[in-house]
Amino acid sequence: MDENYENLPHGSRFFPLGLHKTVVPPNYSLRENAKFNILYSHWHPEFELFYLSRGDCVFVIGGEEFPLSAGEAVFVPSGTLHSAYRAKNADETVFYAAVFSKLMLGDPGDPISEKYVSPALSGELKPATVLSRSEPWQGEIIDKLIEIMSLYDYTPYDRDRHPELKLKADAFGAELTVKADILGIWRLLITHAERARQISSADRLNRERVRRAIDFIHSHYAEPLTLGQIAAETFMSREYFSRIFKAETLKTPFEYLTHYRVSRAMELLEQTRLSVTEIAGRCGFSSPGYFNVRFSEIAGCSPREYRRGRG
Repeated sequence: MDENYENLPHGSRFFPLGLHKTVVPPNYSLRENAKFNILYSHWHPEFELFYLSRGDCVFVIGGEEFPLSAGEAVFVPSGTLHSAYRAKNADETVFYAAVFSKLMLGDPGDPISEKYVSPALSGELKPATVLSRSEPWQGEIIDKLIEIMSLYDYTPYDRDRHPELKLKADAFGAELTVKADILGIWRLLITHAERARQISSADRLNRERVRRAIDFIHSHYAEPLTLGQIAAETFMSREYFSRIFKAETLKTPFEYLTHYRVSRAMELLEQTRLSVTEIAGRCGFSSPGYFNVRFSEIAGCSPREYRRGRG
């Protein structure tokens, strides 16, 4: 759930849609008014629909924040950086993600793809982002998304790995229903889409550079990193890079790096018996003391307290 570029197949070659379920348990000791990431910044060439079934959170899509309540959904365009966080950690958060290729909507070059898909890929048309039942057509999309979710088998679900779910073996015709629902969802999204301002080539290049920087952070977070090293990956000055990075992610590069390192440390505290000192080193912190300080600032408790609370 936390990789920058998801270079993974979703579904199969001939049925390119994958459904994932994510459960984020409450954190017993997160400090008040903190932002706890439940989905780290990443992107992929597929479109994505998230449905929030429990809890409240905020999605960050293309540098904009979109609050989401249980029962609402969000649409993420192809190639767009997106993440999510929750400000209140008292409750469990559960969301579903349907990730689907443009090939679910038609073959490249066919009339449907040219008329109804290409304008969304180019940015000419901008579908709605937050979908709620306050608008009947958006409620129809949510119903179709829930129907898709109902056709998948949740028995092998493992909350630690967030696997791709499989269609129910006894649901004859499930593929037809999913395909019909995706086409129906797309028809509604594109019919109600707004004409968008064309993104300048400079803005497009800056977004690509931010994605490259995040990919570099995710690959090298365990190493000592400087702002100059990260900015060098984008061929920009440190000052200019810092400005556009925060515009896209709502964090400075070092805020993002520190939060990402802490998220990796949380996983190791939950899933291994490595010592706190070993985890600090594996996650790129210069010393156990510095790790304790930064971890406590973000999680509201020490690494040892976090491990005891999640054990």
